[in-house]
Amino acid sequence: DDDDDDDDEEAKAKELVEIDAASALPGFEFRCQTSKILLECAAVLGDSDRGGGGLGVGDEDHVGSDENDARKDACVESAIQVLGSLLAENDEVVEVWYLLGCAFEVTTPTNVDAAKYYWETALTMLAKVKEGMDMAGDEV
Repeated sequence: DDDDDDDDEEAKAKELVEIDAASALPGFEFRCQTSKILLECAAVLGDSDRGGGGLGVGDEDHVGSDENDARKDACVESAIQVLGSLLAENDEVVEVWYLLGCAFEVTTPTNVDAAKYYWETALTMLAKVKEGMDMAGDEV
């Protein structure tokens, strides 16, 4: 029985740690901008793999393709984690759904189904916003 009590206390402690961690996160807008920067970094790293070089990447400081792929993947995965925290906090922000679609589109390998799901959700949300704006315009 003492072991069960210890397990219960440990589970509760984990939940409290997760709540504390969530409340210690930077603000919503900061995290949203951070995810955009991470996706941009992934795009630059992907471009340098194709010989584009952008922003000096791939010149004399060129890193191996495998290392570049690992950096790109790390940027994309980090962006997905940040965007996931935003979605958990507020699932009514169209931009977050759109950016998640972009993130899954650039994963290696590309996750077309996930990208499509997030983009379709964003489009549905935008259609509802437009409909609401049209109704509000008719009332004026």
